[in-house]
Amino acid sequence: MWGICFDYTVCEGKVLPTELFHLVVEYEPSADGGTANITYPVKGILIAIDKIRQLEQPPRFVDGDLVSPVSHPELVGAIHEIRWHFNRQEYMYFITVNGKKKSKRYYFDDLIKR
Repeated sequence: MWGICFDYTVCEGKVLPTELFHLVVEYEPSADGGTANITYPVKGILIAIDKIRQLEQPPRFVDGDLVSPVSHPELVGAIHEIRWHFNRQEYMYFITVNGKKKSKRYYFDDLIKR
């Protein structure tokens, strides 16, 4: 399941990000329904299920997918972060090109999968 995390959980000792707040997360609800096990962007974090707002559809790109901006098809980058745009009600993607993070946010229609 995919959702938006509203918990300030710090992922100590885990790979980045250091906080999950407002990140898009993939999770598995526990059997008792009270907690969720985060499986993306980091694994092994348990948080209260009520700190996640479920999203109806999964993102169309995930970390590591190779993409190019429609406006600059010569650039090839990798998805490194997924967030949710609350006003537009859609996923925002952030990419790295040649190991450098681009500050621009992209939406699905802005990117071409490679």
